[in-house]
Amino acid sequence: MFRVQTFIKRPDILITDLSSLYEKESTYFIEISNEAELIRYGNQFDFTCLEGAIKLEYYGESLLDASAWDVIDGIWLYLLDTMESLKETGYGKMNFPDQPLILTLKSASEQFVLYTLHTSPPVKAVLPKQDFFMVMLGGAEQFFKTMERCFKGNFQYFSEIKRIEALKRQ
Repeated sequence: MFRVQTFIKRPDILITDLSSLYEKESTYFIEISNEAELIRYGNQFDFTCLEGAIKLEYYGESLLDASAWDVIDGIWLYLLDTMESLKETGYGKMNFPDQPLILTLKSASEQFVLYTLHTSPPVKAVLPKQDFFMVMLGGAEQFFKTMERCFKGNFQYFSEIKRIEALKRQ
C-alpha cells in the first residue's frame, strides 16, 4: 500500500538534467539501506548540508519523488514537525529547506488525512492517517538510525529518535 524510501545524493555527481533524474536515479542517489555504499562515500559527504530525497508511493502512485531532493535531514525533521502539528491541530505545513516547495497535511476525518504537495499541478491524495503516520515514522527512524550507525560522530539523532518513538505511541 505505502512505500517510503530515503536516498542520499552521491557527492561526486551533479544533477544537471532533471529529465534524466528518474531513469538514472541510482546514478545520482544511494538508497539508505545500502549502508556499504554510504560508508564508502563517507569522507566525501558534506555533513553540514547533506542532500537527499524521499520517495513516497501509495498504491504505486508517486506522492513525493527524487525531483524534490534537498537537505535530507532537514526534510525529515520538517516532516516530523508537520506530523506533530497535524496530530495537535489537525493541520501541518512544511517548506522544504532549500526548494520553493510546500507540503501540507490536513485532517479530512478521524481516519484520513489530505496530503498536498504544492507543485504545478499539485499532488493530492486522501490517505489513511494511521498507516501514513506509521510508514513515515518508520522511514524517518530508518534514516536517523542508519546515519548514526554509518557515520558515528557526524550525527547525533537521539532526540529525533525519541520524538519518533513518542509519535508512534500516540
